[in-house]
Amino acid sequence: MVHGLDVLQGMPEIGNIIIPSPAHSDAPEVLSSYIYNKRIIIIEGGVTRQLSVRAGLKEVTTDEVLICEAVRPFITPEFVRSIINVDAPFVTPWINPKSTIIDTDGIFYDREMIGEVQMPQKYETRLLRQAHNLAFEDNYTDDAALVIAMTEITPVIVPGLEENIKITTPLDLKIAEAIYQARADRGE
Repeated sequence: MVHGLDVLQGMPEIGNIIIPSPAHSDAPEVLSSYIYNKRIIIIEGGVTRQLSVRAGLKEVTTDEVLICEAVRPFITPEFVRSIINVDAPFVTPWINPKSTIIDTDGIFYDREMIGEVQMPQKYETRLLRQAHNLAFEDNYTDDAALVIAMTEITPVIVPGLEENIKITTPLDLKIAEAIYQARADRGE
């Protein structure tokens, strides 16, 4: 979380940073030495990602909101700007898969037409709130899927960042360590 937080805090385009955190978490204490330059709002999150985003939306006072994930720490200011500078109600980065894709029924998909959604994603705040209100009983793991399903509004797609991996497994952590070391070696 600290790596992404450092990038966002250094960007003049970013206002308040709202961090949903589990109840009784030590996040405020842990993050206190990494907070500078921006107003950080740490709130109690929900038991699911969707409920945490919904809780965070209650604190948003701007017309647009950027949704980020702590598990995607390798964002850059240039990458974030490529998303926030697009004038659209809903913007998401996207990256093509490297492998052939088939589903469990054996149906083949053209990998040039499908891809992995990344974060951060930008939304008109009213649109994201509307979608969350409509999906109250559901459990979406991504806001892009939630907005598409609830509003039928499709995103403007921008190129993703290959280093913007999602760290969810022990192998992902090893890959993240290599990315971190490569960036450190380059002085980034």
